[in-house]
Amino acid sequence: MRCKLIVAAVVSVFPLWLFGGVLATAAEPAATRTPADQIPWPADSSRAEGSAMRKGLQTLVVMGDAKTAGLYTMMFKLPPNTRIPPHSHPDPRSCFVLSGTWYFGYGDVRDEGQLMALPPGSHYTEPGGTTHFAETRAEEVVAACTGMGPTGTAFVNPDDDPRRR
Repeated sequence: MRCKLIVAAVVSVFPLWLFGGVLATAAEPAATRTPADQIPWPADSSRAEGSAMRKGLQTLVVMGDAKTAGLYTMMFKLPPNTRIPPHSHPDPRSCFVLSGTWYFGYGDVRDEGQLMALPPGSHYTEPGGTTHFAETRAEEVVAACTGMGPTGTAFVNPDDDPRRR
């Protein structure tokens, strides 16, 4: 009985996703170096799972496999004047803006007043299941997110989901 109480206390204090890295066995990543001008951006990946699925969006998984359990890193390149509707991902993410100014907000309803300008070097999080929305303005934005997969995308408004078309 005492052991069950201790386990219950530990589980209630620490989010389960923290144990994912301990429980999941992933292959060690290979040593790689890629200069920015040699990143192999896909021509179009606007339907990539785990992304915002907007026209012109380029998504590249640079480490791991976002479709399976384990650590991964994705990069996103968004063209100017791209609006991202409210959506969420099942996995927690830690993200950095690499170039451009990213306008990012949280909530189930797009509220321009909630958008915060995040210039290069800025950090933001996408907790699992937390709805967020974003946009680019006059410039392209490149961001990178690291998360614990598997990932996915769920739009608040089903009409915003290009998979339904």
